[in-house]
Amino acid sequence: MRARSAALVAVLATALWGTAAAATLTVTVGNVANSKGQVRIAVYDDAAGWLDAPRWEAAKPAAAEPLPFAFEVPPGTYAVAVLHDLNDNGKMDYRLLRLPKEPYGFSNGAVPRLGPPRFEDAAFTVGEEAAAIEIELRVGLR
Repeated sequence: MRARSAALVAVLATALWGTAAAATLTVTVGNVANSKGQVRIAVYDDAAGWLDAPRWEAAKPAAAEPLPFAFEVPPGTYAVAVLHDLNDNGKMDYRLLRLPKEPYGFSNGAVPRLGPPRFEDAAFTVGEEAAAIEIELRVGLR
């Protein structure tokens, strides 16, 4: 009975006061070298799911110009990973020693060191106002 009452209160509160306002997060991907394949983007809202369980994903045909992506997100902490999937196989391809073969980038310009960067290194905060970030693609570990 208590569980039912709590659920009813939650539904009523949401109906009366609404949910947290969403803000537009615009991510512009730069340094796209050519128009091969797709540019894939993943937005994460949790360190536990970093690089495994994105909250939002999108893809666009690659173009040698800045590519904007827009997401409606509630206020919170986020991190973004981008891949220029040159062969359009839906995943990062690697060279020997697991060195990235395709261009990639992370929010905050986070740099991989002996593996991908930590969520905390790529994290940024979005408030109730629109937010915009830019991510420059890089090749290899440079």
